[in-house]
Amino acid sequence: MINKAQLERILTMRLRTLFTLILFSCLCVNSNAEDGNAHLEKFVGSWSGEYAHKNKSRRDSWVQTRTSDGAFELVYEVYQYGVLSSTEINTGTWWLEGPYFYEKQNGKHDKADKYSFEFIGNDKIQFTEITTDEKTSELIEGYSFIDTRVKK
Repeated sequence: MINKAQLERILTMRLRTLFTLILFSCLCVNSNAEDGNAHLEKFVGSWSGEYAHKNKSRRDSWVQTRTSDGAFELVYEVYQYGVLSSTEINTGTWWLEGPYFYEKQNGKHDKADKYSFEFIGNDKIQFTEITTDEKTSELIEGYSFIDTRVKK
C-alpha cells in the first residue's frame, strides 16, 4: 500500500517529467520553425534568370522579386533572334512545400508551377520544373534554369 508521502512524490515526479517533455517539445517546434523561416528567407529578394530555347531563335530573360510574405513580381522579356519582342509584368504567390518550390501567377493557369531546387552558393538557385504523370505517379523533369541574386 502506498502512503500519502509516496503518492505525492510519484505525482511530483510525473508532473516534472510531463513539464520537461512539454518544454522540450516546444523548443523543438520553435527550432524547426526558425529553420524553415531561415530557408524561406534565402529565396527573398530580386533574382534574374535566362533560358535559351532549343531552337536558338528565342531567349527568355526575367527579373523576379520575391517578398517574405509569399508574393512576387515577375518582369519577363522574350527575345526573338536577339531582338526584344515582348515584355510582361506578372504578380503571384510563391511558397515551399516539402522539398519543392511552388509559384502561381495571378490569373494564369489553374495549377501552380512546381520545381525542385538546389542552392549553388549564396547567390544562385538551380530550379528544375517538376510535373507528375497522374496515371503513373512518376515525376517527369522539365526544363531547368538558374536564378542569380541581383546585387544592389
